[in-house]
This record gives sequence, structure tokens and C-alpha cells, in this order.
Amino acid sequence: MTARLLPATTVEKPWGRDPLPPQFEVAPGRRIGEIWFEPPPESPGLLVKYLFTSERLSVQVHPDDRQAAAAGLGANGKEECWLVLAAEPGARLGIGFGREYPLDEIRAGALDGSIVDMLEWHEVEPGDFIYVPAGTVHAIGAGLTLVEVQQTSDITYRLFDYGRPRKLHLD
Repeated sequence: MTARLLPATTVEKPWGRDPLPPQFEVAPGRRIGEIWFEPPPESPGLLVKYLFTSERLSVQVHPDDRQAAAAGLGANGKEECWLVLAAEPGARLGIGFGREYPLDEIRAGALDGSIVDMLEWHEVEPGDFIYVPAGTVHAIGAGLTLVEVQQTSDITYRLFDYGRPRKLHLD
């Protein structure tokens, strides 16, 4: 097999960074949050991204394959994993809840922001590798550079977004 560069796409995000690490050439003033690498034709089921966070990302969850198919959203749900490349002191990932909560408490927490405190937060450092199964409520904190490997699916249910004007998916 011959090694080849994968085509990359930069994606601006409100929580992204400017500037990026030196190996990434991007016009000054653009807040880049993600760099996506197109999968080769022989491996279409995975998407690889760099993520650069200057702010916290939304609290979200993704369906598994069965839930995505049942909702008519395609055959793939979304499982993902993260490799931490760089982390500012105190940088954290929220993965799952600290305990079981009734659905009405989760919904109320999503509406008033307390869902952030319901998450189980973990300080991370370069080299940490985290697997996030579909169906796990999660959030990425500020001050991180990650490589994310995920199933090729854009199904994201956003539960809380720190007051940003983006749609929430509470139902």
C-alpha cells in the first residue's frame, strides 16, 4: 500500500482557536475548531478530525446504530474516541453522568445549565485516549487539542450550549 495524504477541510467554530499550531496554515483571524480528513474510499465508515478548543463545546449525545436506523436517520449512529495531543492545565472532558438521573432532571438540567455539573469530569493530559460509546452524554472542555476518530455520521443531539444561539435537541 502506498502512503498518501488525506484531503483536509478546515471548519470554523465559535469555540475554535486562532492561531493554530504551526503545522496548520490558516488565514489569521479565523477561529478554526476542526480539521476534517476525508476517509479513503476503502475506509468510508470513519471520519478523523483534529479539534482545537478555546472554549467549552456543547453537552451532547449521539445515537447508536439501532437508534439512528429506528429514527430514519441512516444506518450509522456515532461512536467516537479521542486522543489528547495537548492540554492546558486543568483541561477536562465530561463523559457520562456522575450518577443516574431521572429523565425529567436531565431535561431540567439542560434547560438551566446544571447538566454541566451532572457530568463526570476528568482532567486529561497529552497521551490520554478516551472511548465514548454512542448514547453517552459528553462534553469537551476548553484548552484541548484532540484527534477524534468517529463513525461517519453527523447525528448530534445538543443538550446544552452555554448560551450560544444553536438549536437544542431535548425531545
